[in-house]
Amino acid sequence: MARKGMTGIWGAGEVPGARSPLGRVNPCVKLLALVLMALALTFVFDPATPAVLFMVILAAGCMAGGLSLGSQLRPLVIFVAAGVPILLGNVLFNKGNAAAEALAYLGPLKITGVALSAAGSLWLRLLCFALLSLVFVKTTEPQDLMLSLVHQLHVNFRVAFGTMVGYRMLPAFQSDLQTIRAAQRVRGVQDIRGLVHWWSRVRRYAIPLLAGGVRKAGRVAIAMDARAFGALPSRTYRRRMTVGRRDAIFLCAVVFVTALVIAGLYVIGVARFALW
Repeated sequence: MARKGMTGIWGAGEVPGARSPLGRVNPCVKLLALVLMALALTFVFDPATPAVLFMVILAAGCMAGGLSLGSQLRPLVIFVAAGVPILLGNVLFNKGNAAAEALAYLGPLKITGVALSAAGSLWLRLLCFALLSLVFVKTTEPQDLMLSLVHQLHVNFRVAFGTMVGYRMLPAFQSDLQTIRAAQRVRGVQDIRGLVHWWSRVRRYAIPLLAGGVRKAGRVAIAMDARAFGALPSRTYRRRMTVGRRDAIFLCAVVFVTALVIAGLYVIGVARFALW
């Protein structure tokens, strides 16, 4: 029997958009919508379409997910930086560069419209994938996701609970790292930057983190054993996730908006596809 105190095993953590309209959608339906939009973006090979869909996702995260612009854009900084190697790779190695007319020269490098279009398409699709994942995580309670995987996708409950344990451990590792850094600063350990001191920093942080992770895993295992987790081939649940009208409307709306954006841009001659 699932217990009310079960959430205490995983640790408390408030999901920012869990109480929003998007947060109340069944997680498996939300995951299906994410996969369908990502598949549609995979076959789009122009920068305009992912740019428009990025704005749509951003607006949906604000209006339906209760997320601020900053909370959505700040984690994407690393993906913004990823645009630089994507651009350089296309400027140097895109097969269309040889026949395309140069827009500009950066020293010996020939910059063409083909390279910029391909780089922009890849980079903006990467940003869309990252933002989709971010909105999903920030509007989905881990417990709801686990229950939905068990009830809708019929995933084995042992696998689902194990996945949720790992999911809830990640924020704890970040908190532990900050605590370790603060403790070392109090003891006068200097955090020297640079490649020369990289291994020293990794060793100082990795060993306490690993030890803390082992202790947390042990406590979780003891708590699960105390509740006879896995003793029987099946279990009952205090709450059951269902798929209702709201979930169907949400999925249809995502498919409709995605198809409308792609079809509209294709009609005006902007959207291009990888298959033709």
